[in-house]
Amino acid sequence: MINLDAGRPKAAVAWCAADDAAPDLRLETAAAGAGYRIIAAALVDRRVDLAVVDIRDAAGAIGDIATSDPEKQDLAKRVARARRLAPSAGIILLSSPGATVEIRDRLRRIGDICYVRHDPLAIVAAMREKLRLAALADEVGDRLKTLVAEGRSVDFSSLVDRPAERVSVLIAGKPSPLTLSACNAVRGAAAETTCVFSAGQVMRALDHHRFDGAILLPTDENDLLLALARALRRHHEHRRLPVILVSENEALLDRCTTRDGFISVLPAHLEPDLAHRFELTARRARLAHAMRSFLNSPESFGRMKSGAASARFFAAHALRLCQRADETEKPLSFVGVSLVAKNASAPLAGLSSSFDDMVRTAGRLVRAEDLIAKFAPGKIVIMMRDVRESDAQRAAARLEGVIAGTLDRAALERAEISASAIERRAGEDVESVIAGLIRRQFPGGKQFQTAN
Repeated sequence: MINLDAGRPKAAVAWCAADDAAPDLRLETAAAGAGYRIIAAALVDRRVDLAVVDIRDAAGAIGDIATSDPEKQDLAKRVARARRLAPSAGIILLSSPGATVEIRDRLRRIGDICYVRHDPLAIVAAMREKLRLAALADEVGDRLKTLVAEGRSVDFSSLVDRPAERVSVLIAGKPSPLTLSACNAVRGAAAETTCVFSAGQVMRALDHHRFDGAILLPTDENDLLLALARALRRHHEHRRLPVILVSENEALLDRCTTRDGFISVLPAHLEPDLAHRFELTARRARLAHAMRSFLNSPESFGRMKSGAASARFFAAHALRLCQRADETEKPLSFVGVSLVAKNASAPLAGLSSSFDDMVRTAGRLVRAEDLIAKFAPGKIVIMMRDVRESDAQRAAARLEGVIAGTLDRAALERAEISASAIERRAGEDVESVIAGLIRRQFPGGKQFQTAN
C-alpha cells in the first residue's frame, strides 16, 4: 500500500520570523504530528493555509507596524510578508505575554494573538482552531458553487438568523478577587452575566439557560471545573459551547492550552482583554454553528430528505473538490459503508429503514464538511476533504462499529456492515477512486453485484 501521508499535509503554514529563522524543532514535530507542514516564509512556493508571525523578539517595536514605509522596519516586513501570502485561514501573531496593553491592542487589529510563555506547542492548538473554521468556510463556499452550477435554488435562512447584539456569559469559580475581576471585566460587554461557584451549579445553569460561552476559573489540576470543561467537549448539546480558562496558576494554563487546546487568558490580561476575547470567541462559535447547520441541512445538497446527497450532486461536487485538491496539493479521502446481505440468495429488500438509520448515524459521526451520498442500494460513500488515508481508515472503523451496534436485531440477522477507506492520488479521477474503493471493500466483487 502506498503511504500518502508524508507527502500530502493537511495544511501548509508559513512561518515569518526575524532573519527567516526556523521554528523550534519541537514545534515542527508537533505540527507534523497534527498533519501541518511549517514552511519558512522565504521558501514558500505554494499557496499556504495559515501564516504565523513570530514577534516575541520585537515587542518594543510594535508601533513600527503602522509606519508608512514598511521596508524600513523588520517587524513591518514580517507582517507585510504574511499578508502578501494571502493565507485562507488568516494570520496568527506569536507574542510574549509581557506585552503592554497598547501593544496588545495594536496586535488585535492585525490578527489573532497567541501568547507563549515557555512551551511553544500552544501555537498548534491555535492553528487547529483557525484551520477548522477556515475548512467550514471553504466547504460552504464550494457547496454553494456546486448548487449554483447545478441550477438549484439555495435557502440561506440558517445563515441569516442574526444573533443578539450582545452575548451572555456563564462565569464559574470559587469566590476570590480573581473571580470578581473576571465578572467586572465582562459585565460591560455581556448582555447577561451569570455567576456560579461549583461544577454542579454550572450543569444546572446550562440545563435552564442557553449561554454564548463560559469562563471557568480552576485552581489546580484536580479542580472539578477543569474536569467539567473536558466533559463539555464530549457532551452532545454543549460541545460547541466555547470555554475560556482563567487561573492564577499559570503553569496550569500552559498545560491546558498545550495539552487540551483550551483558550486561556492570563490574570494580568483580564481587565483589558477578557471581554474582547470572549466576545470574539462567542461570535466565531455562532458563525461555526450557522455554517454547520447549513451543511447538515438538506438545502446544502439539493434538498434530499434522506440525509444523503444524490449521485448527480455528489459527482459534480467530487469533481470540484478533486480539482481543488490538485491545485492545493491537499489530501482527499473517500469512505464507503455498505449494508451487505449475509446470504447471497436473500435480497436486501425490506431493509430500507435500516439503511435510513445507517445514513443518520453516519451523519452524526462525521464532520459537517463531509458529504454523504447514496452510492447504491444499501451503500453510502462519504467524501472527506483534507483527510489523509490513515485518518480515513480510523473513521471507517468507527463508522463500521457504531453503525453495526445501532442496527436492530432483525437487520443484523440478514445483513452486516462493511466499511473501507481510500485516499485519492494526485491527478486521479473520481471514477478511478470509486473503483478502487469498491475493490478494497469487495475484493471478489460478488457481494457488490448481489447487493445491487
